Amino acid sequence: MKLSVITPSFNQGVFLPETLRSVRDAAEFARGHEVEHFVVDGGSTDGTPDVLRGQTFARWISEPDGGQAAAINRGMRETAGDVMAWLCSDDLYEPNTLRRVLDAFARNPQVDVVYGDYFFLEGDTGWKRPKVAGPWSYARLLRGNFISQPATFWRRRVFEKFGGLDESLRYCLDHEYWLRIARDTRWLYLPERLAVMRLHADSKTCSQLAPMWWESARMQSRHGVGMRPWLAALAMQIYGQHYYRMKRLWFRRVGRGRAGVS
Repeated sequence: MKLSVITPSFNQGVFLPETLRSVRDAAEFARGHEVEHFVVDGGSTDGTPDVLRGQTFARWISEPDGGQAAAINRGMRETAGDVMAWLCSDDLYEPNTLRRVLDAFARNPQVDVVYGDYFFLEGDTGWKRPKVAGPWSYARLLRGNFISQPATFWRRRVFEKFGGLDESLRYCLDHEYWLRIARDTRWLYLPERLAVMRLHADSKTCSQLAPMWWESARMQSRHGVGMRPWLAALAMQIYGQHYYRMKRLWFRRVGRGRAGVS
């Protein structure tokens, strides 16, 4: 079985080497399977092309594009894996992830999507804070995005049936995709940590909370979700972003005290 990992990238050369290494190392553990890694860089000016030229595992391009969703869609069109995933240029896989996921697909031919638990990596502290996604539930997905994007993998037949990501979205493209495909696909939850989401000052999760929640509310309204997302976005605009900023500072402080602890 072949897996295609697509990495959209733009001016994140400081994180990219570790991401490249995590995919390469996970591919080495995935014995009996084939892994291809395609980096779609949007014409970075921070030295990213030098990082890409210095590695030998991933195929890559570096030229202006239409944003993250457009880069991922290009990657999905130009790769050939039986299974697909995207891993952002500041996120990581756990060493056994690709083998476990591909083995799960091989054992369960009826399954379309496999996802699992994950870690939050708190800035540069080295503290990996465990997070549990939990069992699959469409009703729960309507209430909010409990699925970790870097810990989610789907068969090519999903892309062939539903197409790619909505390129008009900047923040909630993963949640929109899950909602669009959910009713017509079978999902399998692996109760183990598959990926690491890095939280840092420049990440959208940390720096653009209010716009992210407003976009999510607009998106969810297209899928028939009621007023709850709009109220959540309003709360985020008024006070939530300050709460999350203080939360990030607190976790950063705790993380520095727990450096190296998983």
